[in-house]
Amino acid sequence: MLAGPADPMPAGAAGSDETEKIFLLVLELTNPEQRESALLELSKRRETFADLAPILWHSFGTISALLQEIVTIYPLLSPPSLTAQRRIACATRSRCCSAWRRTPTRARSS
Repeated sequence: MLAGPADPMPAGAAGSDETEKIFLLVLELTNPEQRESALLELSKRRETFADLAPILWHSFGTISALLQEIVTIYPLLSPPSLTAQRRIACATRSRCCSAWRRTPTRARSS
């Protein structure tokens, strides 16, 4: 899953170390114990890593993990019981995926 010599480096990546770190963080999204810290780290890097949205979209299990996270925190949205970091992570993941130009229009409008 990590970028190798034959894989093209995503636009906006600072180098292969940065690319490998991004792929590692995306992989960590599928682990519930590491998900929140991975989301926070990815949210910090989304402006400098142009291809983050397609990587998230096309990585096996990532969108499923993000949807699971949304379903898990949904009941907490009525009373203001989310931490500031969790709210930022939620907003970031939805903006990141919906901002990608190839995200289906239906997904953006819901």
